[in-house]
Amino acid sequence: MPVPRCVDAAKAGCGEGALWDVTRGCLWWVDISGEALHCYEPATGRARRIALPWLISALALDQNDGLLIATARGLGRVDPATGEIALLHDPEPESRGNRLNDMIAGPDGALWVGSMSEGARGPTGSLYRYDAGRPRAMMTGTTISNGLGWSPDGSRLYFVDSVPGVMHVLENGAWRVLRAFDALTGKPDGMAVDARGTLWVAICDRGQVLGLTPDGEITARIDLPCEIVTNCCFGGDDLRTLYITTGTFSMSAAEKAANPQAGGLFAVEMAVPGTAPYRAHWPG
Repeated sequence: MPVPRCVDAAKAGCGEGALWDVTRGCLWWVDISGEALHCYEPATGRARRIALPWLISALALDQNDGLLIATARGLGRVDPATGEIALLHDPEPESRGNRLNDMIAGPDGALWVGSMSEGARGPTGSLYRYDAGRPRAMMTGTTISNGLGWSPDGSRLYFVDSVPGVMHVLENGAWRVLRAFDALTGKPDGMAVDARGTLWVAICDRGQVLGLTPDGEITARIDLPCEIVTNCCFGGDDLRTLYITTGTFSMSAAEKAANPQAGGLFAVEMAVPGTAPYRAHWPG
């Protein structure tokens, strides 16, 4: 595999939420622990950090090019020019120990949002599907609702629960386990799917992104120069660049000094392109 290059040495505590914005020609991503929104423009090499008032963990685009965010206080929309947040809905107003974590828009415009137990204390999370701003629980009992990805034809939704290390797939209205990760493969985190259906899964404790067939067989590996690898998405004008977020959240000061690229945004050119993200049809 080609060697990833660091395009933004942001030193994020927990980089996540990578999302390619076709309209703006930029890569959005977040630093969860740093409470910040990041923007990288590959055409110019410009990287920006926008401070936000509280934790955000994931991103999606709506039908009007608005930037939807999963926050510590529920779903919101952010103005990337000012960092101002308008809260939209909290699917778990009574679950004080939970917060939203990952999300993705679907081919029909529905928004899928997963919650998690803060600190991964227990299986109190759920995966919700929003239609016209109204949520419905599609899975319960998750610990860290994480990586979400669609097959190229939109018929399959892949979903990762990181703590048990399980990747689920929803197909024809039914869930099944696609793969259980173990101590040898490491903990699965965020993910992306290319145009041939290969699943690219960030392994958060191995410094790797693994390539899996649609049946869950590991066939490829991308190695990164830092251990904490959190998320990935396809972007660029031809959607052939895989952008990969990393973190520093469990590293000592000495480890951070020895690995200055940790917490950065990486890019690697891929032989097979990805697909552009779907947009959520959010009311208003």
